[in-house]
Amino acid sequence: MELLIPIGLIALGLALIAIEVYLVPGINVFGIIGLVVIVFAIGYVFTESGPLGGVITLLGASGACALMFWAMWRSGAWERFVLSTSLGRGSGEEPLETGQRSSYLGKKGLAITPLRPTGVVEIEGNRIEVATEGEFIATGSWVRVVAMDRRRFFVRLADTAEGKPAQA
Repeated sequence: MELLIPIGLIALGLALIAIEVYLVPGINVFGIIGLVVIVFAIGYVFTESGPLGGVITLLGASGACALMFWAMWRSGAWERFVLSTSLGRGSGEEPLETGQRSSYLGKKGLAITPLRPTGVVEIEGNRIEVATEGEFIATGSWVRVVAMDRRRFFVRLADTAEGKPAQA
């Protein structure tokens, strides 16, 4: 009978962790309580049965936890915890993107939408979202890309484009 108490507590702790993973992810209350119950059960065995019983219980609980995590891995529940894509700056696509983006610097384009102060400009057949330096520019005006940052391009009203005067 004395052996059933820690086994039941460890099973309860594992059940609470499973509830955390499968039913209420993100709350963390059930998972923390489950972990505390498992630690309490192991401590209980150490105090009641001595070091040998405590170590055996610790190994058994570790094996049960490993088995449960293996089952979570196989079921796909682990995918909720691990980000599968990289958010780092070290991806191989960034230099190409930066090179493509910087090719717009100094180029002229036609404002497709009013720039108040953001809007869309067509440059060499590509539509890009731009921002002015604060002024409003009407649709159909020619603009020049003067700067860029990580997120957007900045444009100014171009003096002339293909011999046509700039529109205000």
